[in-house]
Amino acid sequence: KVDIPANTLGGLAVTGVFDVPKASGVGEAIAAGAKVYWDVAESVAKTDDESGANKYLGKTTLAAGDNDATVRVRLEQ
Repeated sequence: KVDIPANTLGGLAVTGVFDVPKASGVGEAIAAGAKVYWDVAESVAKTDDESGANKYLGKTTLAAGDNDATVRVRLEQ
């Protein structure tokens, strides 16, 4: 995993299973098999699409607890 500098070609994965950031704290647990969405404003995965504002990522493959910083997601197109 490396940053891609601006105005430079780079490669991205669009399928697979990845650990992605999620909010942590009370009430932020995500169950295994849950649909998750990417919140651009907060740069975290969430279970709420916020009326279409958050874009669908995929489904979680493992549960993530309240205090976990990431959740494992199988990306779906």
